Amino acid sequence: MNMESLDQPPNYGESQIGLTQPGNFKVYKRRWYLLATLCVLNISNAMIWLTFGPVAYKASTFYNTSLDTINWLSVVFMITGIPCGICATWMIDTLGLRFSIILGAWLNCIGCVLRVISAISGIATSAMLPLVFLGQIIAAFAQPFMLFAPTKLAALWFKEDQRAIANMLATIANPLGIMLANILSPILARTSDDILFMLAIQCIPAGVASLMATLGWWSSEPPTPPSPSAQAYSEPFKKGMKALFTNKPYILLAWTVGAGIALFSVLTTLLSQILCPWGYADNFVGVVCGSALIGSGFVGSGIAGVIVDKTKRFIEVTKIGFAIGVSALVVFAIFHNHVNQPGLIAAMCGVFGFFGIPVYPVGNELAVETTYPVGEAASSGVVFMSGQLQGIVLVLVLQSIGTTIPSNDTTSSKCTSENLGDIPIMDMSVPVYVMVGYACFVAIVYIIFFRTPYKRLNSEMEAKPCSDPDQTEPEYQPGHMAEDIKS
Repeated sequence: MNMESLDQPPNYGESQIGLTQPGNFKVYKRRWYLLATLCVLNISNAMIWLTFGPVAYKASTFYNTSLDTINWLSVVFMITGIPCGICATWMIDTLGLRFSIILGAWLNCIGCVLRVISAISGIATSAMLPLVFLGQIIAAFAQPFMLFAPTKLAALWFKEDQRAIANMLATIANPLGIMLANILSPILARTSDDILFMLAIQCIPAGVASLMATLGWWSSEPPTPPSPSAQAYSEPFKKGMKALFTNKPYILLAWTVGAGIALFSVLTTLLSQILCPWGYADNFVGVVCGSALIGSGFVGSGIAGVIVDKTKRFIEVTKIGFAIGVSALVVFAIFHNHVNQPGLIAAMCGVFGFFGIPVYPVGNELAVETTYPVGEAASSGVVFMSGQLQGIVLVLVLQSIGTTIPSNDTTSSKCTSENLGDIPIMDMSVPVYVMVGYACFVAIVYIIFFRTPYKRLNSEMEAKPCSDPDQTEPEYQPGHMAEDIKS
């Protein structure tokens, strides 16, 4: 149901600062090009982030280093995401989308090229690992610019009943890139000698995205805003950040949705190492499990985006996603170390993706609703930085509590790489149990305790003229569908 067609707009919560008086609003076709550019950037950056996860043992052999060091190629994204996230938040909300996106696009491209150089024949062996780390770090600098932009782009360029779906498409592009990395890395790098070819192929989207951003992103915002909130002024950066950390519902949201981001990052980083000791090869982990996880997440996010655009049930959608997604993780934890269970393992990855992944894009929209009029990049950025911080802690803790499997007990193992040598095969069962226990705790806290008024929607409803001035606006609280209002 189109929100603009309501005769009596619902009240979405407590009144916030007023918007400017209603005016003429307009959407531009160019918004879809900008959305496509941001999607390609997020896909490319995510592929760079998780390139080595599905082929960790082969990468360990190629770069002549330990498995823990290869894991750090993913962890650096989480570490740099925190300080760079603060800068990206300020730049997006202060300097605008155009400058921020173009900067992020070229950082992403430069990092990708350095990774290719690290694998070229003739490069000194001692320089290979530092170069690939430098490339990962520079690409990691770009990540916050791309992941913080969807809510801002949706708010500035899309009308109210398209914001959630636009935010979903730009946000879900990141997991889509992870899926492509999970599929392509094992296919492109069948042996450690194929690492250069894999890195070169994964550089193509980065170059395309840089050109799309540079040549096609002409302005940060449209000449005419698409909605009342798009023409309103956001809080100044410092004042907005203070407002975030004094908003109790938002603090709970940032922790719990951030934990969901962390759990997804950890699972995708360590999935191959979790499953390969029990007879599941890289191709099964990357192609089957990765496709099930991200493909179902893409479908689930699309459905969730349509639902929240039409009903505005942000809280209900995220709570259902948490409940069922974490339940799938519990089943995965129980059966992940059982051999000959590929169907069940893949199915649980699919269920987790379908219900768990939509929590992030819908959670970003909910963060904006919880904190309005704070800038969109700030409210979604702190959620992401929370996820990165928790992800760092989880990866470091989980990889430290894995246990070495004795060589005489590895008959089912598919943790293969030529010249595997002394690289130990790890039993990640205890880390998986710890990860899932934390997920259960977070989900329970969020489901029981989180509630908030929808502040941005309330302000937009106040800014729209009521068709019957003698009628008062009905009180609306989260949990009641917009369709319940008589149209």
